[in-house]
Amino acid sequence: MELVYTNTVDDLVALQLYFFDHDRGLRRLQNLVSMVPAILILILLFLNSQKGGSSLLTLVGMGLAVALALSMRRIIRRRLERSARLSFAHGRGQRTLVYHHPALTEKGIIERTGNGEFAIAWSEITALAETETALFIFRGRGAGMVIPRERVLRGDTQAFAATVRAHTQSD
Repeated sequence: MELVYTNTVDDLVALQLYFFDHDRGLRRLQNLVSMVPAILILILLFLNSQKGGSSLLTLVGMGLAVALALSMRRIIRRRLERSARLSFAHGRGQRTLVYHHPALTEKGIIERTGNGEFAIAWSEITALAETETALFIFRGRGAGMVIPRERVLRGDTQAFAATVRAHTQSD
């Protein structure tokens, strides 16, 4: 079974953001990173109040700490999106914006592109995720393939996904 599709910068950014939003370990790290600036502000406020500082400053600082903790994840996500977009549009990621020809074999997925041939063994596939717009096949943490449904030129993404799922669930 074979597909033919193309990727755009948006598709590749979507792969990175999907991983950012759904990886459990990364979510824990995001929560921790979100709390660090708020904790630092609260420590400074505590030290300020010990020296007889203003209660208005303390209230404003507490509000700032809470707002920062709540918005830090969005800030990090926006920076990741901007960085990924630049990398894929202008950096080394540009080489992935070509025609892709993944084929399913007994050993795994063989993907041919204008840049060469790449193999992914069934045992290397760590996750398969389907959305309305794309099929994400992960090979480790944050690395993988994105197959945008609207840019499939030949083949059946549903059958492709079902076959990948059957091979990865049986391992």
